[in-house]
Amino acid sequence: MSAPQGRPRVLVVDDAGEVVVHCVNILQALGYAVKGANRPDVALDLVRKEAFDLMIVDYRMPDMNGFQVFEQARAVQPDLGFMLLTGHGTADVVEDATEMGFHAILLKPFTREQLRAAVTQALSARG
Repeated sequence: MSAPQGRPRVLVVDDAGEVVVHCVNILQALGYAVKGANRPDVALDLVRKEAFDLMIVDYRMPDMNGFQVFEQARAVQPDLGFMLLTGHGTADVVEDATEMGFHAILLKPFTREQLRAAVTQALSARG
């Protein structure tokens, strides 16, 4: 399942609605096709129905953490790129994310430029 030609498709997943809106607004302004979800189950439903190039997923959310979302989404779309978004960027979390195969990690709070650079890195690393 690959995204249609054109703008890269990004899915933002964070239980904090304001973070989702912030990311969506920035990425749309940068020319990406973006969808947001504030619950992991909603994000996974979207991944089952639509092709995305990149998933930006928060680490700490109720019911399911970002690593669990990563594993389930990757099972559905193996070529999907992943970026971890976290306010809890301990060395262990960063190391685990890197070992799991996340293409980029962005610590909260972040600037527009940091988000742009991390998304570019994740999409490039994905291939």
